[in-house]
Amino acid sequence: MKLATKGLLVVSVPLVFQLIIVCVLAVLLWRAQSIAAAEARAKDLIYACNRTTVEIAKTMQSTFRTDRSLGIFPRELQQQDIQDVKNNIAILQSRLIGRPEQEANVERLQQFSEKFVHQLIGAKAAEMSKDEEEHSKREMLEFKMVKTSLYLIKVFRNIIDLENTNNPEDANQRNNARLLIRLWLVAACVITALVGIALAYFSSQTIRRPLERMVRNAVCMSTRQPLEPEMDGNDELAKLDRVLHSVNAAIEEALTNERNLINYAADLVFSIDRQGTFLSVNPFSMTMLGYTPEELVGTSVLNLIPAENLEHVKKTLGVNYKGRESLLFETKMQCKTEVIETSWSVIYSQRERTFFCVAHNITERKHVERLKQDFIAMISHDLRTPLMSVSSSINLVQSGATGEISEVVEKELNSAERSVDHLIELVNDLLDFEKLEAGRMNFEVVSLPINEVIDESARLVSALALDRNITIETPKQELMVAGDRRKLIQVTVNLLSNALKHSPEGGVIEVQTKQVGGMVEVAIHDQGPGVPDEYAEKIFAPFEQINHRATAALGTGLGLAICKLVVEGHGGKIAVRHSELLQGSAFWYTLPLATEQTSETPAVTSVAIR
Repeated sequence: MKLATKGLLVVSVPLVFQLIIVCVLAVLLWRAQSIAAAEARAKDLIYACNRTTVEIAKTMQSTFRTDRSLGIFPRELQQQDIQDVKNNIAILQSRLIGRPEQEANVERLQQFSEKFVHQLIGAKAAEMSKDEEEHSKREMLEFKMVKTSLYLIKVFRNIIDLENTNNPEDANQRNNARLLIRLWLVAACVITALVGIALAYFSSQTIRRPLERMVRNAVCMSTRQPLEPEMDGNDELAKLDRVLHSVNAAIEEALTNERNLINYAADLVFSIDRQGTFLSVNPFSMTMLGYTPEELVGTSVLNLIPAENLEHVKKTLGVNYKGRESLLFETKMQCKTEVIETSWSVIYSQRERTFFCVAHNITERKHVERLKQDFIAMISHDLRTPLMSVSSSINLVQSGATGEISEVVEKELNSAERSVDHLIELVNDLLDFEKLEAGRMNFEVVSLPINEVIDESARLVSALALDRNITIETPKQELMVAGDRRKLIQVTVNLLSNALKHSPEGGVIEVQTKQVGGMVEVAIHDQGPGVPDEYAEKIFAPFEQINHRATAALGTGLGLAICKLVVEGHGGKIAVRHSELLQGSAFWYTLPLATEQTSETPAVTSVAIR
């Protein structure tokens, strides 16, 4: 049974019982009212009979007060006396209307009342006469009036007797009706109480107990204890209980996956309290530190921190504890056999007052970084300086300072110069890339017109363009950007050089600029073969080139990577798309518009790209 049906049942059953109680009570009250009305009608009828009898007696008494021997005559019979008798008889007759059992009495009452009134009127006519004959006639009328009044009184008695015969138990019926009403009220209270108890028990069995069971399951779910079995049925509470079990199963699966992820993670995952005591550690501690989780739990993580890093770790965790949501820092850790470099990611839980940490072993990475730094230093000092010396020597020989040289030697020197210049360019690109990636490259940001950057870049590659008979069209629109002039020229020259390398001889390269929101877009369109979709993003990675092209060997593979770092260091983007204008490639980059806050004096910033 659905919950809505149960609720309707809980509401409707008491309502039905109340309606039944009200209906029965209404019937009993109607019956009591009927008995009371019948009793009232009987009382009215008896009162009317008695009243009419009294009026007739008063009239007879007034009419017959006489003593002729003493010469006393009766008082004058008033017309009002006759009218009072007629009125009382009329009232009595109205009380008998609609009573078939009194029909005979009604006829006799009509007969004798008319006769009595007629006799009264005759008596009034002879009342004041002094004629002996009239007196004799009046005496006869008085006798008849007495006889008629006796008949009327007999009729009244018959009416009263018949009324008492028809309603012999009015008092008993009235008492019984009152008793029935009282009994029914008591029964209604008892029935209502029993129905309420039954419904309360029904609600307890079908609503309250399932809810309590679900509450217990929710508590068990929060404490990760087994849940009670699923409830039977198809009502909303049973469905909700099944959903609760499904959620618990999903949570259990997620927790199992989480435990597996932590247990089999290739990082040290652990939790510590605010004093640094280990609360839990994953099994990777044996691989990374040489200690089992059981050996670490209960000990202090500070015991694994070398003295030179101890204050740094304490201070960092203190900052995290004071309100920062998460924190990344590096520190050394003492293993059983060695000291390793680690990177920590720490989150503090205010509710549990616990630090949740992930420590990653970065010893190899640090070793690679040191090798990289040594390599860059070697390139800068041990390779770049000799190359510059070789280049100077070649230029010296080419200038004729050492004497004339033959054409064959000059040709070889030119080839050697190109090779040395290529090596120097590669070394410079490596140094620039390393500085940009490490965030050690300073940007002197000023407000400058982008068209001047483009024109200067075009002049720098004009010799190559002239050699290949390629026209470079530059924009005339002046848009102010915020950037480092030298770095932007480096980016634009690199993109123009690539366009010249891949464009056919006698072709056209067009540079366009436009404002897009708060940015300026610079697009360099060429007529080359274009960039395949699969290389659209890869070519901006270090040492990535489209290998099947003949021009691949002409570059270092770092030019576009350096362009990407420079543009992103300015807060812009760089990408390539198909050129609808010249049907080749369109390399574009964006730069922020210059604002009023952008000064014409260089503002030196250092930007790290990660």
